[in-house]
Amino acid sequence: MTGEVSCHDKQEEVRKRIFSSLYGAVFTTMIGIGIVIPLLPGYAQDLGASGIYIGLIFSSFALSRALFMPFFGRLSDNRGRRALIITGLCGYVTLSVLYIFADSVSTLILIRFLHGITSAMIFPIALAYIGDISPLGMEGRYMGSFTSSMFLGMGIGPLLGGVVTDIYGIDATFLAMAGMSAIALLTCILLLPDRRGTSTRPAPMLSLILHPGLRGPILYQFINAFANGTFMVFLPVIAAYVGELSVAETGVIISVSILSTALLQKVLGKLADQYNKFYLIALGTIIVAVALALVPGFHGFYPYLIYAFLMGIGGGIAVPAMFALVTITGRETGQGSAMGVVNMVMSMGMIVSPLICGWIMDISNVSAVFNISAYIVAISTPLFIMMGVKSHKKKKPRLSDAGTRSIK
Repeated sequence: MTGEVSCHDKQEEVRKRIFSSLYGAVFTTMIGIGIVIPLLPGYAQDLGASGIYIGLIFSSFALSRALFMPFFGRLSDNRGRRALIITGLCGYVTLSVLYIFADSVSTLILIRFLHGITSAMIFPIALAYIGDISPLGMEGRYMGSFTSSMFLGMGIGPLLGGVVTDIYGIDATFLAMAGMSAIALLTCILLLPDRRGTSTRPAPMLSLILHPGLRGPILYQFINAFANGTFMVFLPVIAAYVGELSVAETGVIISVSILSTALLQKVLGKLADQYNKFYLIALGTIIVAVALALVPGFHGFYPYLIYAFLMGIGGGIAVPAMFALVTITGRETGQGSAMGVVNMVMSMGMIVSPLICGWIMDISNVSAVFNISAYIVAISTPLFIMMGVKSHKKKKPRLSDAGTRSIK
C-alpha cells in the first residue's frame, strides 16, 4: 500500500512539473508574440506594404506552421517532445532580433515564415504534453487551465507592446520579444522532463483528418481562423482609421479580449467535462459572430471595449471544449499527431483569412472585412449543434477516473 501511494505521489509530482514548466514557458513566449501584434501591420505599411501584402506577412507565418506542425507533432510522438520545444525556442530568440533588420516587405515575409516553423515546434507539442498527463474525464479542466497560459500571454503582450512602442520605439519591442523567448527557453532547459507519446503507432495524416473524433475540432479551428485572422490582423487597421484609437488603446482592446478568454478557461474547462462539448462550441461561435458584425459601427474606445469582451467570452466558451475533444481522440491517435493536425487546420485558415480579407479591404473597405468574417463564423453554428445532437444520442456511460493514466 505504501508503495502504491509513493508511486501515485511520484506521478503527481511529475505531472505538476510538466504542467508548471510548460505553463511558464508558453506564457512568457506568448507575451513576446503578443507584444508585436499592435505594431506589425503599421510596421509593414512603413515598409510599403498594401493590404494584400499585410495579409501575406501574416499568412507566411501560418503557412509554415501548417506545413510543419503535423510533421513535428508526429515526430514528437515517436522521438520525444523536449528537444523540439527547446530547438523552437532557440529559433524564437534569434528571429525576434532579426525583425529589427528587416528593410523590405519580402524580408519581413521571410522572417515571419521562419518564425512559423519555430512556432510549429513549440505550441502543438506543449499541448500534446498536457494531453499526455490529462486524467480521464478531466480533459476540459486540464486543457482549459493550460490554454489560459497562451491567452494570458497574448493578452498582456499587446498591452505591453503598445506602451513600449509609444515610449521606447519599435526596436525595443522586438528586443523585448527576444527576451521573453529567452526566459521560456531557460525554463524548459532547467525544468522540463522529456516524454514520448503514449500511442505506439501514431495515425497517418489522412486518417487523422477523416477521424470522426476530430471533425468538430477541425471545423472549429478553420472557421475560428477567420475570426482570429480578422481580429489580429485588421483590428489595428479599423481601430486606427475608423475608431480613431491610438496604438496603445488598440493594445488595450486586444489585451482585454484575450485576457477575458484566459480568465474563463479554467471555469469553462470544467463545464466541458460535464456538458455537451459541441453545444459549448456552438454557443461560443455565435457570440464571436455577433461581436464581429458589430465592429464596423463602433467609434471610440468604449464601444471597442464591448467588442473585446464579446470576443473573449466566445473564445472562452469554445476553446476548452474543442481541445478536450482533441485530447480524448489523441489517446488513440497520438497526442502530438492529433494536436499537430488540428492546429495545422487553424494555420490553413489563417493563411486564407488574411489573404481574402486583405483583398476585400483593397477592393472595398476594412468594414467589409468584419462583416464577411461574421457571416462565415455564423453559418458554422448549426453544424456544431447537429454534431452535438448526434454525439448525445451515441453517448455511453463513462467510467469514472478511478486511476489516472500512468506517467513515466
